[in-house]
Amino acid sequence: MTRANSDGSASSVARLQVKSPSYARRFPDQNWLWGIGLFIATVLFLYQVRDLWFTQDDAFISYRYAANALRGDGLVFNAGEKVEGYTNFLWVILLMLGGSLNLAFNTVAKLLGIASGMGLIILSGSWVRIAWRKLEWGDGTAPGVAAALLLAGNSSVAYWSVSGLETSWFAIWAGLGVWWWVRRSWLTIAALTIACLSRPEGALIWGLLVVAEWIWGDGLPRALRLAAGAVLLVPYAIFKIWYYGSLLPNPFYAKTGLGFEYFASGLDYTMLYLNQYGLFGVLALLVLISLWVLPRRWRTVPAIWILYTIYIVLVGGDVLKAHRFFVPTTALMAVATMVSVGWLTRRFAPTTLSVWLASGIGLGLSAWTLLWPLDSILRIRGKELDLVGNMGDISADLLSTDQTNFSLATSTIGKISFELLGHRVIDMLGLTDSTIARHPESVPGLTSTWRERNFNATYVLRQNPDYILFSTGLKPSAPAERALVLHKKYRRNYYTVMYPPRVAGGTMQVLSRRKGVFQGLDEVWPSSQLASDIHDAISLLITDKSRESYDLLSRLRQEGPGDFPFPDMILAEILRSQGAKELALQYADEAIAIDSFAVMAWWEKAVIYHAQQDTVRLEATEAQLRKLAPWLLGSY
Repeated sequence: MTRANSDGSASSVARLQVKSPSYARRFPDQNWLWGIGLFIATVLFLYQVRDLWFTQDDAFISYRYAANALRGDGLVFNAGEKVEGYTNFLWVILLMLGGSLNLAFNTVAKLLGIASGMGLIILSGSWVRIAWRKLEWGDGTAPGVAAALLLAGNSSVAYWSVSGLETSWFAIWAGLGVWWWVRRSWLTIAALTIACLSRPEGALIWGLLVVAEWIWGDGLPRALRLAAGAVLLVPYAIFKIWYYGSLLPNPFYAKTGLGFEYFASGLDYTMLYLNQYGLFGVLALLVLISLWVLPRRWRTVPAIWILYTIYIVLVGGDVLKAHRFFVPTTALMAVATMVSVGWLTRRFAPTTLSVWLASGIGLGLSAWTLLWPLDSILRIRGKELDLVGNMGDISADLLSTDQTNFSLATSTIGKISFELLGHRVIDMLGLTDSTIARHPESVPGLTSTWRERNFNATYVLRQNPDYILFSTGLKPSAPAERALVLHKKYRRNYYTVMYPPRVAGGTMQVLSRRKGVFQGLDEVWPSSQLASDIHDAISLLITDKSRESYDLLSRLRQEGPGDFPFPDMILAEILRSQGAKELALQYADEAIAIDSFAVMAWWEKAVIYHAQQDTVRLEATEAQLRKLAPWLLGSY
């Protein structure tokens, strides 16, 4: 076996691009196989795109920025508030360009995403095909096709290509940056510039390539020249500082952190990826093997995958599911995997046989990446569809029942904020709010599985939002939601509003509405256990553990602050569903005695009176509902 020159000289690069006559005779091009293979890979990818078709809730944040810019409000989330709440500047600009041509943002995003996903497939296959020839292992067409199918079978690539986010767009430009660097092309700088404008992680890729140029490339002078190419980003940096007052995007302050919690979260995130797409970690070992197999300059491919994975662990993984953070390195992993598979098969088989054996193994890995994680990806997609659908329904309900210029505070700001263009939307997680991101509160004992741990409930309540929406309805899940229920101002000055389901068998949409000007001083309940009890009581009820929920709510009535009707309202619902209607009415009356705005309690009474055909008391109850939530009339 002929190895490349250890110094990575120009002669080895020439062999990458120009085959000798004897090599061409031994391993002629198989362009027909390459064409058929890419066609099959593309069809497989588009088939997955069709089955996974959806729009991620977070994509609508970029859509809102683009829409506000086209409306003349500037590149902002809320008019008059200059906060860089996105991390995909160039993506937003592309959406704006499409919108200026009367193209829907979703259409532009999906077309660019799908095209980028197809580009990743071609890039990975081409990379392996050339690597095989670089190492003189035989014709690399069949292994290249296997690598392309490995990407095409990756459901996370298809998922994020169609999501409306910039993930696959960033991935193709980051991949091209590495590809052109390996081939000593100055197009590397162009690709890396686009990558940096698309995602902050582009700077990480650029920095790693500068180090690689120094260690495995042409030495320090060329590495410095590559680093100097970042001067193209200076105008962008100046714009950020001038317009937003900060070089770093606001989500950096809202989401990132260091510590054991982040490390543990990142490690879990990575292990799940290696389980679903790394053959229980076997492919990670193959990536390590490729570090030894590949020529010096090409070792950058597995090295970047390894270092990027370490970065993912350190930052705590990603809030969003379906392995979004790993998509930019899928092509690198595929290349390193197929090279290692090729090296291993050559230990046991002659050249021609090893080519087809490695290709067969690659096809097997493609089938694995397609089938093993598919159910998980489909479940994640289903939840996202439900979330976006719910947010769309709530926004439609709000717009149809409130004609004022109302404001909304929520921890799920995507779809609903886009539908509520022109209305102020306060992001309780701080992604688009600099006060929450940079000046978070801390509540002892307040824990949550949410990655976005920053909140400032005092600040949110001082903004007096007309509505407050929790991501899971009544249940406070995010730390920002749990912190709110500890405040007296929230418990006394907001009441629960419900909207009937839009489809038979659906669930009520629930959010909180402000009564008016709060009288008195706000006080914070001294124990965060209050928020946990409310969360757990709803969770138990949802999982059909009504007895446990009943006991917890009963204790909460005795030990809680006693200034809000939540426990009595839910107890009334539990008892009514169990047929104890008279006792349910007592709890409903208790709730109303605490707060006459207790819409849920009035509705429970209406349901019972309607079932009992008690028209007199039903009419009296409906008179109260007509004042508070007239759209609920007749929904029982």
